[in-house]
Amino acid sequence: VTIDIGTGDNIYPPQKAVVAQRLSLLARHIAYGQNLVCNGPLYEGMKIEGNKIQINFERDSIGGGLIIGTTPWEDPKAEATASKTELQGFVVAGEDRQWVDAEAKIDRDSVVVSSPKVSHPIAVRYAWAQNPVCNLYNREKLPASPFRTDDWQETVPPAPATK
Repeated sequence: VTIDIGTGDNIYPPQKAVVAQRLSLLARHIAYGQNLVCNGPLYEGMKIEGNKIQINFERDSIGGGLIIGTTPWEDPKAEATASKTELQGFVVAGEDRQWVDAEAKIDRDSVVVSSPKVSHPIAVRYAWAQNPVCNLYNREKLPASPFRTDDWQETVPPAPATK
């Protein structure tokens, strides 16, 4: 996952060394069988608890624990940077399927997501945007993978007519 080191206008991350380091962790784990944390938090499941949703992650992707992390590199042209004190990148929806920004808190090895605008949440998305501002990491400083808990069909507006 390189969601935290790219730029909004270029698919090639400028920090190739970070990409290489993360790929080497995967290679060491997959090809050489080394027992190490090789990726950031990976979504495993969710549990609705009243007006909140608890997001759970695969145990071996949590590593030393979940943290609010910082990117190893920031695009100087970026409009917004991630907070160092609050989780960002989470949205929540109720039965009306209207997405709103969510409040997210780390609770041990999970994240609890809610919004005062959604009294009965049923779905969460994380970093589900073109160039998202997001900051969930594990203690090994690997970013969480974008995820969605829903399987709703996306509607795409029709292309404009050409003359």
